[in-house]
Amino acid sequence: MITCDKLCKTYKGEPHPAINNISLNVSANTVFGFLGPNGAGKTTTIKILTGLMRPDSGEVKIAKQIVSVDSVDVKQDVGYLGQEPKMYPWMKCRELLLFVGKLFGLDQSERKTRADNLLQMAGLAHAADKKISALSGGMLQRLGIAQALMGNPKVLFLDEPTSALDPIGRKEVLDFIAQIKEKCTVFMSTHILSDVERVCDTVAIINKGEIVLQENINSLKSRFAEKIVEIETVNSEEQTRLMNILKLNKSLNILKSENSKIIIHPENLEKEKQILLGIIKDHNIDIVKFQLQNPSLEDVFVKLVGGAQDEN
Repeated sequence: MITCDKLCKTYKGEPHPAINNISLNVSANTVFGFLGPNGAGKTTTIKILTGLMRPDSGEVKIAKQIVSVDSVDVKQDVGYLGQEPKMYPWMKCRELLLFVGKLFGLDQSERKTRADNLLQMAGLAHAADKKISALSGGMLQRLGIAQALMGNPKVLFLDEPTSALDPIGRKEVLDFIAQIKEKCTVFMSTHILSDVERVCDTVAIINKGEIVLQENINSLKSRFAEKIVEIETVNSEEQTRLMNILKLNKSLNILKSENSKIIIHPENLEKEKQILLGIIKDHNIDIVKFQLQNPSLEDVFVKLVGGAQDEN
């Protein structure tokens, strides 16, 4: 559904490219997670994919049509919601969707039916006559997604759709996104790994403007299925002391260190487990937990884009 080949973009006055040789392939009726740390190039890529910005080089196709700043036809197949939804606050929810439907040239009956269906899908039917200015963050985001779907797009682009939401708002938005792939392809940019793990079929990881990988979520986690070691100390002081000792052993791959926990990805599980237990015993480190567990997507991500050796 979406293909792009060797996209490059360097902003004027910047010494390094924002994105460099980006190539992606997104299947139809899937939720595609575009994952990366802040400043990795996610928003620049989305702007080019949606025809809002010209690349310096490379090509984008949606539904086999070439995307450019000037291409009108292909943009009719695209829905887009930016990081901060822009909607008229004085309008009511249904009123906004009907207004957008009119802009798309839908007749009165069709836009009413589509608006009511989308409000139902978004869990906003009860708020159809509520003013936008009175909506919570999660409700506003779901209305923004509904607005982007009024034109019945083949592809919906979402840029950081849950980044500013509380846990309840995030859950409601993610539940809505999970429903959407039955109607269209969803390309979701985010830096929240648990969101990707929850709703996405495929993930691409971008770091410093370059694609680190693109892979099915399940196969990705299977490929990095080796057990990781989690050590939890009694307090942050003990964690710092243990980290300083572990850093002296260059063979240990420390994924992250936070909240009195240290996560290690061993190359040789049995050998490094004994080394770690020996260090804890010899230095009298006070711990509350030492366990082996399967890696999460977050652990895979940290392994691919950088570990915790320089922290603390």
